[in-house]
Amino acid sequence: MILRVLPLLLLSRLALAQGLQPTLLTELPPVLNETSGLLIANGEVWTLGDSGSPNKLYRIDPGTGTILREVVLTNASNVDWEELTADASWVYVGDFGNNSGARTDLRIYRFPLAQLLDPAVTAVVVDTIRFAYADQTDFTPAYQANNRDCEAFIAINDSLHLFTKNWLDFRSYHYVLPAQPGDHLAQLRDTLDAMGLITGAAWDAQQEVLALMGYTVLMQPFVWRLSDFPGTAFFNGLAYRHELALTLTQAEALAWEATDTLLFTNEAEMIGNARLWRLPLGVDARIGATALEQVLVLVPNPARDTVRITGLKGPAWLSLRDDQGAEVLNRRVSADGQFSVATLAAGLYFVEVEAEGKPVLLRLSVLR
Repeated sequence: MILRVLPLLLLSRLALAQGLQPTLLTELPPVLNETSGLLIANGEVWTLGDSGSPNKLYRIDPGTGTILREVVLTNASNVDWEELTADASWVYVGDFGNNSGARTDLRIYRFPLAQLLDPAVTAVVVDTIRFAYADQTDFTPAYQANNRDCEAFIAINDSLHLFTKNWLDFRSYHYVLPAQPGDHLAQLRDTLDAMGLITGAAWDAQQEVLALMGYTVLMQPFVWRLSDFPGTAFFNGLAYRHELALTLTQAEALAWEATDTLLFTNEAEMIGNARLWRLPLGVDARIGATALEQVLVLVPNPARDTVRITGLKGPAWLSLRDDQGAEVLNRRVSADGQFSVATLAAGLYFVEVEAEGKPVLLRLSVLR
């Protein structure tokens, strides 16, 4: 794994940044120590375990963690189950964990949603969707040093949308393939500078909002909220990256519980058991945030050309630093908050805005 090291001064300032405060709902039983996918269907909360776990789905009580029901996928094996999602008709289980980047047996299992919701069903027979990445030509094993691992996907209409966990550059590729049994090539659509390792996805069909969860190499969890995009071009709309007020947490899976409210899980760690959390995404949930910190937002983010700081009440000074701490821009902006990043290289930048006599630190991703 490649570690991106920031200058000590910048790290100390980032450590002071506020994050969204999740609420712990419950610890999970030991059989779910490797929880890696989460689904809420008809109010029922379901999860699964990754490699080495049984080929089962588990319904849990979100208040106590008690396992209420188990469903076996009888003709499926758990090589590395990493995600669980559904559309109006089908449940999909992603067996596409690929830490070495060398798997040639990537697959997704599906079975009718009605069977999951039938309390009398304890076992199901699944269809298999086999796939490969259309642009992958090198299958040399590279453990946690490749860009073809995957732990996140969603289902929309007749397509499956996969979001990779890139160990090398901390980006995420958006791939698409048909949601039908058979052999398919997943086609690359776009790339997000995720600034970390993406481990889960959740789609709110009513609000048309995508959430992506992950964590940094320092085990700092985060959530991307993506909205206002055309069609399913998820990375071409508004994007906001929320840090969570947790540390040393391997966040693994998430699902929408309600508008702007997520449930997510983390795997068991040295400092604690696997757990289930609730996370509000509204800016009002940011702990200890001043009114100014709540309203200043960079739009769009990620950006390619012009960026606007929304929420300013007047002119402000801003300073941009790259991920090595070097200042690349220092200027005064007018009340409309617009500035250009057209000449900057792709990457992560830290934007300090001094407005109303107070400094606010924001993060900006520049794409090319």
